[in-house]
Amino acid sequence: MDRREQFKRWLQDIRIKKSGKPIPESTINSYLRNVHRVSDAMYETGIISKRLYSMRTVEEISAAIKAIQKDETYRAMNAKHENMCQKALQYYLGFTEEICRKAEE
Repeated sequence: MDRREQFKRWLQDIRIKKSGKPIPESTINSYLRNVHRVSDAMYETGIISKRLYSMRTVEEISAAIKAIQKDETYRAMNAKHENMCQKALQYYLGFTEEICRKAEE
């Protein structure tokens, strides 16, 4: 199973903190698209050296997200998509933290 599919399944399994309800499928699909969209745009402009779905460590993804958040193109993209890019990146980092923690157990 590829990283994107693992992320999708993880999103389907978690609950929204405030409500305790599952994340709606349309929102999950939006998060998946936005991680892909941001990853491609930032890779193509040289902000990150490889695409997010190919990164494996928390440190690598965290550093990439910090670099991405400083970029004006990303900020415009995030504003255009009503902060969904930022939310998607936060969930992707949380997903990576969890799978890395489980791998260490």
